[in-house]
Amino acid sequence: MAKEGQAVTLNKADHQAFLAYLDNSRHAARDRAIYLLTYRAGMRIGTVAQITLNDIIDTSGKLKTVVVLRKSITKGGKTISAYLSHPELREALSAWIEEREDNCRETLFFSQKGAPFTPNTLSRVMLQHYKKAGLEGRSSHSGRRSFASNCLKSGMDLVALSKVMSHTSINTTMRYVHHDESELLNLIRNV
Repeated sequence: MAKEGQAVTLNKADHQAFLAYLDNSRHAARDRAIYLLTYRAGMRIGTVAQITLNDIIDTSGKLKTVVVLRKSITKGGKTISAYLSHPELREALSAWIEEREDNCRETLFFSQKGAPFTPNTLSRVMLQHYKKAGLEGRSSHSGRRSFASNCLKSGMDLVALSKVMSHTSINTTMRYVHHDESELLNLIRNV
């Protein structure tokens, strides 16, 4: 369980269940891409809300692997990089780009009324999805926290993760780490 005030992370089963839920939602391709930008690239929902099509595709129309996020859309006003290398994320982004009704629109994600999402509105949309999927305690920040925990569990060192998460302090990054009870039991069993 997360510390009080922190979003609950998603384990593999939660992740699969949430993807299955999203695949049956009204805006499946869009919402799957939004979720996976948080879960597979560790992006903040406020940045996801403001990212543009030109941010993620190159001049030849191909999906970038590394995206430089403008300081005007990031927390702290810093220019940072996001890594779009995970196959699941790339597939979801490609599907959404192909499905978009208007590929000339600058904003990557927009509401059913055609308006760009605000960070607050997109946060509420994701919160509603988590609730409808039966994943209580999750929020728009759960994907980002899960990304950080998964990176560490797969062997990424804390300094590299701090850079990927664009934290100025490793102490901030350490707050993102989550181990559930079964993981801790397995770790201790193998000491």
